[in-house]
Amino acid sequence: MTTHPAVGTDMSLDQIKDTINGLVQQGNTGAHQIGVLYNYVVDNRLAINAGYKDARTYFNQNIKAISQATLSLYGRVAKAFPEATCTQYGPHKLRALLVYAQETGIVLAAGEDPGPVVIDVPQDDETVAKQPFAECSVDDVERATRSKKAPPKVQVPVTDQARLLFITHSITRAFSGVAPVRLTSRNSEGQTLISVQDVPMGKLKLFMQAMQEGLEAEPSSGASAKHAAA
Repeated sequence: MTTHPAVGTDMSLDQIKDTINGLVQQGNTGAHQIGVLYNYVVDNRLAINAGYKDARTYFNQNIKAISQATLSLYGRVAKAFPEATCTQYGPHKLRALLVYAQETGIVLAAGEDPGPVVIDVPQDDETVAKQPFAECSVDDVERATRSKKAPPKVQVPVTDQARLLFITHSITRAFSGVAPVRLTSRNSEGQTLISVQDVPMGKLKLFMQAMQEGLEAEPSSGASAKHAAA
């Protein structure tokens, strides 16, 4: 393996450029070192002191093989994890873990292997599997994060669903070939709310009649099946 200069106060921007360009080919092995060098330039304002507008301008002009987004990713991971951890899990998976930890409030012990950290991974059957980070893919961790951000979907009560079935059927039947009237529903703080779209102004009477028919229908299981089949 090629030996590169250690990060220190005597490293010039030219040395940093040559070192990063040499590390690019090493993949995960070089990602942590690139992140350290990136942080060194940013934290010490080396690019600005050398006459560049900012660090981004310096890296855009001198490091062509890595995007600014990737450099920032490597820098973030390098601040949070040691090199061995970055090599083992890869920067993208570790970045996903950092976002998950931020969203859930879990604390990642500095310098320790994050492999045993439990991730709540949502499954296709809507259950949640508790998996150690070491056994998760990047997609597993990202889906777990999204599930933490999204509030659980509150379903419309079954009794309201039965009534909505009749109302929807009545409106669909009344406006078939007339207008694409749509009715949607959602649960808000325990209350079922409905929204109606695209009712022509000239057909308000027809709409009210359809609504009345749907409200007066008896929501028995037999009637539901009959209306659904009609």
